[in-house]
Amino acid sequence: MKRKGFAYMGEPSTSSIGVAPTTTEMKSRTAHLGVGVPLAAGILPSEVNDHDDKFNYALLLALYTLQGIPMGLSASIPFLIQQKVQTLASTSAAHHATLAAGGAAAEAALEASHHHPHSLAELTKIAYNAQAIFALCSWPFSLKLLWAPIVDACFSKRFGRRKSWLVPVQLIAGAIMVGGSDYVESELGLGGGGGGSVDSMNVRGLTFFFFALYFLMATQDIAVDGWALTMLSKKNRGKGPICNSIGQNIGYFLSYVGFLALNDVDSSENVWRPMFGLPSKPGVGLVSLGGFVKFMGTFMLTITVLVGLFKKEIDMSIEGGDCCTISVGNGNVSKTGNDDMETLLPQKNQEILKDGEDDNDHEIDAYEIGIAETYHRLWAVVKLPAVHSLILILLTYRLPCALSDNVKFLKAVEFGLSKQTTALLSPTIVLPLGILVPIIATKIFHGHPLKQFMWAYKFRVTFVALVDVFMLLAVRTYLGGSLILGGEGTSRMIFWFLLIASTALQAIVSSMQFNAQMTFFASRVDPAIGGSYMTLLNTFANLGGTWPSSFIMYLIGQYTVPPDCKLGNDGMEICTGGRDAYFPLQIILSALGCLWIFFMGKRVQQVAELPDDAWITHIGEIEDSKEEKQEQKKGGKHA
Repeated sequence: MKRKGFAYMGEPSTSSIGVAPTTTEMKSRTAHLGVGVPLAAGILPSEVNDHDDKFNYALLLALYTLQGIPMGLSASIPFLIQQKVQTLASTSAAHHATLAAGGAAAEAALEASHHHPHSLAELTKIAYNAQAIFALCSWPFSLKLLWAPIVDACFSKRFGRRKSWLVPVQLIAGAIMVGGSDYVESELGLGGGGGGSVDSMNVRGLTFFFFALYFLMATQDIAVDGWALTMLSKKNRGKGPICNSIGQNIGYFLSYVGFLALNDVDSSENVWRPMFGLPSKPGVGLVSLGGFVKFMGTFMLTITVLVGLFKKEIDMSIEGGDCCTISVGNGNVSKTGNDDMETLLPQKNQEILKDGEDDNDHEIDAYEIGIAETYHRLWAVVKLPAVHSLILILLTYRLPCALSDNVKFLKAVEFGLSKQTTALLSPTIVLPLGILVPIIATKIFHGHPLKQFMWAYKFRVTFVALVDVFMLLAVRTYLGGSLILGGEGTSRMIFWFLLIASTALQAIVSSMQFNAQMTFFASRVDPAIGGSYMTLLNTFANLGGTWPSSFIMYLIGQYTVPPDCKLGNDGMEICTGGRDAYFPLQIILSALGCLWIFFMGKRVQQVAELPDDAWITHIGEIEDSKEEKQEQKKGGKHA
């Protein structure tokens, strides 16, 4: 008995460190035959016949690279916010010190302080409140399942099923980046005018700008993932996930690491300008935020135009008309709108596989069964008791790790670590470990993904959190001008050791948990609706990482109290009082993580031991059974 389903509609976003979906995850989506492909006389069209896919690999890499660009740019914004507020805080402290000294300089400082009316405590709250608001911009990637069926079901046949969304979405995104480049700088307060005041920083406008880009790129991701299934030949279809992972990481690191390195004032003056033979400009980065955004937007527009003009999707003009399948009856295609609308897929009883191949796991996508039926089947998955337990786990386990995931490096920058050093840690440590750790962990925990998940989690909320605290204390001490232990050489060695260890350990446990999570998803989902089932679970997994981000940023801003600094008689600055909320919050969250392990660990074990049948909706089998009974009744009446 065949089961009905629907095809994959795009996976949730990358994590906060920009880790792209794993090959395991993506292979689970592409294990079925490519859907949404017109067939004639049972023959696959040329686009999906076995052939040389080198050009298609390059195209997919380019498209996924475009997808990673807004992500990387948005990852650099928190460091710019932190740097701006930190500069204002230093200026404010200097003004207060000058006022305390008295004299003519004090009058000038008093006049300047009118442009900096916020106290140090207020600036600290403003910084983390701004981070909390900006963290909301990535939500579209966590929620794209809500509109993915529409992208799959509505399109222009003449232009191409995937290009109908891909081209306009990328053109809009590129135009927003080119036209809004100056807007981004002005909203962040980096342009002229009020650039020296915190009041010139409009984080809400900045958040809206990147929210729009994330929404467009989430839609583009749905289209590209679907196109990869038909663009690549059947024998190479499993390599689409590799293009996804490589391309998205290229775009992310190009716009994140590339921008921060080229924007860094010291690197620009000492490295980049001498390297390129450019004149010296002290205090100015080689590239500005607005200029970099405009360049990337132009790059996106160029690629999009080339794709629109020269890359041909399967010719659908023979069918005529545009398509939007809204509703179905018992899984059958219902046509709405144009009279010449036809399904791009064969009927259920058409054989599309080679002789001897089983198609029991063939998925039916949103176009075949309609938008309404797609949402109906997603809801059937959510109502499964096994999925209830898994959703509860996914939505709660990331909160105890929220400081390490979202605040640790911002706090390090606040303590004096350069944003360039922070950015370079990602490609040199995080990326290699993200590739190697899943391979090694899979061999060690083979067949027990949730055991791997829990082992990494116990390590993550205890030892890794402790190393993070020591790392930040070392950064604050060493970059603050004091020695950590022993002489200068020993202190420098301890500083770099803790910085690298903190970064590496977080990358290891994060990669282990993500790999375990995706492996478990792939082994439990109902094959009939595997792609969308996987997307649904990933949606909740991403939501579990998204909501703690804004929450923890808000707490840091509310409970951090800067010290009160004054000039002593000897001219040295003396600071008293103050409270850094990071360290007490880390203790609370680590304790919360231990409680989570105690209470939720048993639930994780129960979920791991559930039989395969607990994860299957049986919705297709129920519909088939109803159809058989109806046919039997009709047959009985005729008899």
